[in-house]
Amino acid sequence: MNNKLYILTISLIFIYLIQGACKKTNTIQHPNYPSSDSIRLGAWYYGGWSFPADSKGYTFQISPSLVTKFSEREPIWGWREDPPGVMESQIDYAANGGLSFWGFCWYENSLLSDSITMNNLNNALDNFLQSPNKNRLDFFLISCNPVSNVSWSKVCNRTIVYFKEPNYLKVDGKPIMTFFNADEIISDLGGISNTKNAIDLYRQRARNSGVGEILIGSATSPNLDQSKYAKCGFDFLFAYNNANYGRINAGANDYSNLETGELRIWNNISSETSLPFIATVGTGYDMRPWATDHPTLPASDFWYTGVTPAKIGAHLRSGLQWTKNNSQKVLDNLLFIYAWNENGEGSWLTPTKSEANARLDTIQNVISKELNK
Repeated sequence: MNNKLYILTISLIFIYLIQGACKKTNTIQHPNYPSSDSIRLGAWYYGGWSFPADSKGYTFQISPSLVTKFSEREPIWGWREDPPGVMESQIDYAANGGLSFWGFCWYENSLLSDSITMNNLNNALDNFLQSPNKNRLDFFLISCNPVSNVSWSKVCNRTIVYFKEPNYLKVDGKPIMTFFNADEIISDLGGISNTKNAIDLYRQRARNSGVGEILIGSATSPNLDQSKYAKCGFDFLFAYNNANYGRINAGANDYSNLETGELRIWNNISSETSLPFIATVGTGYDMRPWATDHPTLPASDFWYTGVTPAKIGAHLRSGLQWTKNNSQKVLDNLLFIYAWNENGEGSWLTPTKSEANARLDTIQNVISKELNK
């Protein structure tokens, strides 16, 4: 697979969760994890905006159609995330908008033929940790690449270092670590039993390093066997992106369909697992610019329309209420938003040159009202 294909594949796998319907079951009792007094809201951060550019300033993500036909998505600081001061500015916008943390997409690239190039995906995390205002936000990692028995050891050793950062997100003093492609990991490691052994090794290395206990989360989707994740040793479940579950037809779908679909899967997944579940609130989805510029690559055949700051705020209000009403099923009253800066995929909170700070202003207002009730 060439480098450009792999870069977009990494972006695309986030939204290709398997579609299907959940069987209805009785509510399952969940473990009693410590719970925060109030909801902590965070957003996924995709660090793909600092690859080396060509002579016209384009990268695989910063593609011609995105820059021209979908220019309304451009952040106020421009498309790139790596100029001096941009990360500090992003942190301030996120914190002022009411976010408590970012979940950084993180990549262990040693299995790839061009790992040096692909390591640009981790530039944003490095810039975040070097920012003088980094303590305004907590952070955690979501591992996004395939593994092997060899690379699993590297994942353990490399991530444990981050757990020691003072603003790494913790629940009851335990750092959380998440995996996007858990089913692929289970397969790559040789099944449930071997995966449990690998996770046990991870926990032991964390203890030996002085970190102590850790909590490990797996991404999931509604039509999967939810029981296998507990058998593997995972502590909680979540979804990165629920875009598929609001799709009614090919082409344009109203944003209200995404809202309805997400509420349905929050209820379905949380009722079918013994593990805590963290909901994700989507702010839209529309990959047409990348699909246009990379026509040989697979892309979803649908997108959402009618997305406004007010509608995002209303959906967030539903997510906050659901988390409150289901606190016995939710890990530490955490709630995710998809996404901070998936501008290429059509989901963002970043202030843009077209909307200015409207989305974050709305979110801050919703948070202020809902969490003070």
